Amino acid sequence: MSKWILQRKAADYAGLSAKLGVDPVIVRLMVNRGLSTYEEMKEYLHPTLNHFPDPHLFADMDLACELLMEAIDEGIKIRVVGDYDVDGIMSTYILTSAIREAGGDVDYAVPHRMVDGYGINPDMVQQAYDDGVGFIITCDNGIAAAPAIELAKELGMTFVVTDHHEVPFELAEDGETKIQNLPEADAVVDPKRDDCNYPFKGICGAQVAWKLAEVLFEFLGLEKEASDKYLQFAAIATVCDVMELKGENRSTVYHGIKAIEATDNIGINALLARNELKGKPIGCYHLGFIIGPCLNASGRLDTAGRAIELLMEEDQGKALSMANELVELNSQRKNLTQLGIDKARDMIENSDLNKDRVLVIYIPELHESLAGIVAGRIRENYSKPVLVITDAEDGAKGSGRSIPAYNMFEELTGVKDVFTKFGGHPMAAGVSLPKEKIDELRTRLNERCTLTEDDMQEVIKIDCDMPLSYISEELVDSIDMLAPFGTGNTKPLFALKNVPILKAAYIGKEGQYLRLTVGTENGNVMTAMMFRNVPEFEAAVNTKYGADAWSKVCAGQDTGVKMDIIYEPSINEFRGNRSIQILVENFK
Repeated sequence: MSKWILQRKAADYAGLSAKLGVDPVIVRLMVNRGLSTYEEMKEYLHPTLNHFPDPHLFADMDLACELLMEAIDEGIKIRVVGDYDVDGIMSTYILTSAIREAGGDVDYAVPHRMVDGYGINPDMVQQAYDDGVGFIITCDNGIAAAPAIELAKELGMTFVVTDHHEVPFELAEDGETKIQNLPEADAVVDPKRDDCNYPFKGICGAQVAWKLAEVLFEFLGLEKEASDKYLQFAAIATVCDVMELKGENRSTVYHGIKAIEATDNIGINALLARNELKGKPIGCYHLGFIIGPCLNASGRLDTAGRAIELLMEEDQGKALSMANELVELNSQRKNLTQLGIDKARDMIENSDLNKDRVLVIYIPELHESLAGIVAGRIRENYSKPVLVITDAEDGAKGSGRSIPAYNMFEELTGVKDVFTKFGGHPMAAGVSLPKEKIDELRTRLNERCTLTEDDMQEVIKIDCDMPLSYISEELVDSIDMLAPFGTGNTKPLFALKNVPILKAAYIGKEGQYLRLTVGTENGNVMTAMMFRNVPEFEAAVNTKYGADAWSKVCAGQDTGVKMDIIYEPSINEFRGNRSIQILVENFK
């Protein structure tokens, strides 16, 4: 069962409410998200692009652009090497387009997930050299590519890294101090460098690429607006790479969504049209769960080059055909993913895996590109860190997804001798290892693990205990001012105890959802929608109120059934009419 925590933080709610001209509830929501001053809240309610830090603060940023300018002036062939996920796709598009606009002789390459694995490798460097490339610049990878960079330098190539991942490190003799191991590239632009003065560290690779484009255009004497065209691509990457929607990231996504809705990029327009989103309001959900997976499917089941080609396509008919292919690929990916999730659950429930605090699940037949998605879904189900490992061309590969109390990158670093390759974030990682080391990995990670039961319990943070009668259309519209919602800026959640459940009806094509009629404090009724955990809700009613209680609720009989709920207020719009309803997110 999940743990509910009501957030209680002190603030001058009345004063800030009056000064900002918003309901005190809105102030509370902002305080709960770490804001404390009038200035911070004003920027939050009205995000701008004017308060971003100076991109020159990045370590090696000016040097990287100077090296690029020299290569462009000398006509040296440049290759952008990206990654196969959405962030890598967007980063590759941004850098390739910017360098081409700057007059550079540039092409791009993206590792094939199955053949090359994550990031640039020596084979890709050798191929670039054989193709006459003299300058390589990475994006969304490279910080851990020491062997590839070493070969490039031996071949006399210029090598620039742009990345946002953690810098590889080793521990000093005291066993605690981290010593970063920067690759021996000509320039390394990564906010995670200890000596990088750029203050906002939590940006994605596409955001770093956009910053570099801005400085490069500045060196060319172009106005800042020349690089603003890349805002929409950085926004998509920020959401799909699950960056926290705070500060700079939130402003990027807020304005990026507006840019996407009005985009003139033929490829993005084709993808929006194919998913029936063209002309409709776009939110983080659409980027993260509709557009992003279509782009990602190219790198999972084929090559990410197909997604980059779509973004660069200038023929509308060809773009629509390409977008359709990506949508079909994503449908295949969904089916294969569900098979993997079902297999993982079966293994956990029917083996001693269910006793582990760190789940290391070996599914040899699973398509290796789907391991991360399966790991994420299993993590959600069990609230434990998860590594899903599959067979690969050379040994085994895996992807991990973690929980807040477990820094996966650091824990994997502690057993790095098991891997042939690894990298990632505190919350996610990728690994390569010999098959015979899988059991050892499972054993050692669990021996090192210090997670407690509390650490592994799902925690739901409640913003406010708010009566249903307090909800108004104006309040819901005001809550929308806090969007876009996502990681680090979650949708506001409210709670209420002993809510009368007056009637229930199954809805949806397969009757998998519920429409509830609930009673409010002032004697009125309201519609409550439930889109998940419906069987559990039904069982909970019968358990507490009797075996036939649920059937009576469905018949609209007075049963006295009450539930504690966590909910999200919303507006239902139907045929021009607007009505208040709530979405039930959890219950007890």
